[in-house]
Amino acid sequence: MSDEHADPPVTRRQTAALAIRAVANTIVWLGAWQGASFLFLVPAAWSSPNPPRNHRRPKHIMTTTATQTPDPYRLPRHVVPTHYDLRIEPDLHSHSFAGHEVVTLTVTEPTIDILLNATELDVSSATLSGENHQPLTGTVQMDNEHQRCRITFPAAVQPGTWKLHLAFRGTLNDKLRGFYRSSYKDDHGIAQSLAATQFEATDARRAFPCWDEPQFKAVFAVTLVIDPSLTAISNTRIVDDRHEGGKRVLRFAESMKMSTYLVAFIVGKLEATAPIMAQQTPVRLWSVPGKQHLTPFGHEIAVYSLNFLADYYGIPYPGDKLDLIAIPDFASGAMENLGAITFRETALLLDQRTATHAEQGRIADVVAHENAHMWFGDLVTMAWWNGLWLNEAFATFMEMLVVDAWKPEWDRWTAFGMARAAALSVDGLHSTRPIEFPVRAPKEAEAMFDVLTYEKGASVLRMLEQHIGPTVFRDGVRHYLTAHAYGNAETTDLWVSLGQASKQDVPALMNEWIFSPGYPLLSLALESSSTLILTQRRFTYAEASSPASSGTGAQRWQVP
Repeated sequence: MSDEHADPPVTRRQTAALAIRAVANTIVWLGAWQGASFLFLVPAAWSSPNPPRNHRRPKHIMTTTATQTPDPYRLPRHVVPTHYDLRIEPDLHSHSFAGHEVVTLTVTEPTIDILLNATELDVSSATLSGENHQPLTGTVQMDNEHQRCRITFPAAVQPGTWKLHLAFRGTLNDKLRGFYRSSYKDDHGIAQSLAATQFEATDARRAFPCWDEPQFKAVFAVTLVIDPSLTAISNTRIVDDRHEGGKRVLRFAESMKMSTYLVAFIVGKLEATAPIMAQQTPVRLWSVPGKQHLTPFGHEIAVYSLNFLADYYGIPYPGDKLDLIAIPDFASGAMENLGAITFRETALLLDQRTATHAEQGRIADVVAHENAHMWFGDLVTMAWWNGLWLNEAFATFMEMLVVDAWKPEWDRWTAFGMARAAALSVDGLHSTRPIEFPVRAPKEAEAMFDVLTYEKGASVLRMLEQHIGPTVFRDGVRHYLTAHAYGNAETTDLWVSLGQASKQDVPALMNEWIFSPGYPLLSLALESSSTLILTQRRFTYAEASSPASSGTGAQRWQVP
């Protein structure tokens, strides 16, 4: 997400960075900071002779089965969705929507109830059907505190394949999350409405009952029933467009296997550019009427970046089309929904006659960032929210790579040094955090949308790329994406692929940078005319009262 990806290359991330730099400028340690900044992430001819203490794998939080103690934040694993047939009918006038879905389930052990995520929805009916089984009508109980829906059946559901039929209603909210309403004024000053989605991290459950965790990947077949005067967009191309009962019914092609937070649907009065092909993929930009003249710049970088990324990853774009949609009301900078990337208008639309260099760079960064997610995030997704950095840091790294290739005269990597400096400012605090840390409740992942995830994470990846070589690094990334395509992965999976490509112990090199806070300050001392002593310690603005209180006592980085 472009910071919320959201606005990472854009709003929230940039605002935080500016605030941090303003504070940092008041601190008198500038000289020491500059020295640490130079040493951080710049290839150097020194590395620690001792292996880092942090050679651990990130903890993978296991979910429960029917017989284990329930985890309030993780759904059981004995009922797994494989396919959603989803029909949504929004009413922009009443700010509401009605829905029906059929979820194909794999049940691995007998169970009397099914637990899934839902909140701010009225689930009116639940029926379970299976081949050679009598239909079972369930009783629905909502758990608002944990945003769950428990469906209890009169008899045990036996192992096998089942179809869960659910009818529900909801509100097009004004919270800029879930399925929400947006408004704008047209050229005549008349207020117009549209409906859009923003599901990352855990807001798909506000639009339809679902297994709203990254590891519950499934195929989605979306049908939108809308007013005939409106247009609708979803993740895939339209395969059927018909009128029924005074409504326009749009059926979209089945998606690839993906996580719920990547599902998207947008409904309103929208206009599209003519498609431009990026290899075999049609690429279009969408806006509200009257703003199509602002699309050419974003369209150009969208097509270029999709071509560049497909070549870099060595894997064709995984969708059947790519739409980039400018939304008048959008909380983030952009959101990487497969095939239907949503943007804040200022992160996609640009008047090239008056735009500044900074505005052009911002849009290029965000578009490239989101396109990078189509593979790194959508095709291969983090197993749980502790791995969010893997999505966002890599997309930030790739946006620099793409834009630097597109506009080499911009010298994008040099400019990135300013963003890296913002991360260093935060990371020099005793209260900083590691790039990756354990996440129990999904809400805790919201703390990861910051300069440490995006800028420090991208800087660490850039350091590794420069150390093992760009070609070897690319080969490792290709191996990682191919090995985990349509599935989920963790940080250690990336290290394995990069280690195989480079024939180096990547975990030993990288784990301290990822799983520990801070960064090292290297000191050189001349002991004699023939002896040079190199030492390291964690850099902080102020000395802690004790090594234990600062957590710096045993930290040791390998510096490539």
